[in-house]
Amino acid sequence: MKIRAIIGVFLLVTGYIFGCVFPPTHFLPASEISVTEADEELSKSIEYIEKAINLAEQGQNNKALWTLRNAKVSSDAVLKHVRPYEEANKYLNILISSMNNLVQVMELSKTNNTAKSIEYINKFLSDFSNLENIGAEIAAEYPDIAERLNIEEHMIILKPIKYDMEDFKDEYKRDKTVLPPPLSFEGELKEFKWKDHLGKEWNFKLKISDRRYEKYKNLSHGIGENKDIIKFVTYEDAQIKEIAERLNNTYSDPEDKANCILYFVQSCVPSIPEEDIEYFRYPMETIVEGGDCEDKSILFVSIMKAEGYDVALINFPYHIMGGVALGMELKRVDNPYYVEPSYLFSIKTVAEDELNKGIISEELKNVFEKNNFQLSDNATVTNEEEGRWDIINEEEKFIIRREEKDGELKVYYDPFSEKKKRYYLCETFDKDFNIGTIPKEYKGMKYDVIVIP
Repeated sequence: MKIRAIIGVFLLVTGYIFGCVFPPTHFLPASEISVTEADEELSKSIEYIEKAINLAEQGQNNKALWTLRNAKVSSDAVLKHVRPYEEANKYLNILISSMNNLVQVMELSKTNNTAKSIEYINKFLSDFSNLENIGAEIAAEYPDIAERLNIEEHMIILKPIKYDMEDFKDEYKRDKTVLPPPLSFEGELKEFKWKDHLGKEWNFKLKISDRRYEKYKNLSHGIGENKDIIKFVTYEDAQIKEIAERLNNTYSDPEDKANCILYFVQSCVPSIPEEDIEYFRYPMETIVEGGDCEDKSILFVSIMKAEGYDVALINFPYHIMGGVALGMELKRVDNPYYVEPSYLFSIKTVAEDELNKGIISEELKNVFEKNNFQLSDNATVTNEEEGRWDIINEEEKFIIRREEKDGELKVYYDPFSEKKKRYYLCETFDKDFNIGTIPKEYKGMKYDVIVIP
């Protein structure tokens, strides 16, 4: 943790906020508090914070925390008599509390006191949740005050800390011996600006902490077969959800929203050449480093999946595209390109005689589950023809087919005709391709479909 980053936050909170948000013209009449008294409390607050900074730099964190309490008292003396900024007062108090808890976690990381660290991590996460809510309310009702409070920058600074804390809590659930992480403000700040398919301009900022980037960098990147690519689609990742939430409000029309997200990936993530040795990136890596066709397609389908869409990856020879099922005919593209989901995985151990008898064994269920598909207790299997079995699983239909060439059993996904899904092809590597259009060199080419469950 770099103390200068903390100093920066507090200087923003005091010097900028008090000086700009709360000038003397906003104070109530002298019967409540005079300008002179307000100036005195303001000076005290700044003095206390500067003293706390010096103490923290000397490693005297406990004294620094005590001094911050005095700073809060002085700030309250000013803010509670200022109108119409009662909400700003709450925001500032929660911000100070968040920073207090963060300093506590910093100090505890030196002692390896995991239980106590988690206690203050939970306090920080609770404070930050409140900080986000009240910050959003201020931004909606008093946008000029939100700008002066610098709320957006606070969110950018503190959200990576929040994600690192949540990641640590998840790790601790799996392994009680893991130690609290040394938190840091270091990370990759990205500012995204792009024009979508309708020429509308969009922008937002995102910071990925060094710890989260390294977390994904250190995960397995091996690919044995097509289904292994599914692990890279991290649509449940907190920051992928954050991106999806930001982009969810772009358009109400599903096609326009999908195109806006597609243009975001096309325009804001640098396209890098294919490498000699194939290397698949997780979305967090792609945002930081850029990526080639499979990386940008994985990022796109991760965001779309987080938005709630059915998605797939379309694997051409030497190229990968995204696929998204919109459940509608496209209005912006004539004769769009789409695919229907097909091959999922192979089965090596299930006996055919059980399938012929209509038995879905636990072994078969386990094979499906291992490949991220669930067969319910109500699922049924029928032998439709020699070498083919249909499994009806609630509203899903799977086909098991024995290949003539090698006798291997392969599983295919076949949606019911009345609920047939069209996965429109999405070119992510090159720019200015709408949903349903692809580079001409891939028209008519064979492909595999990898459905993301």
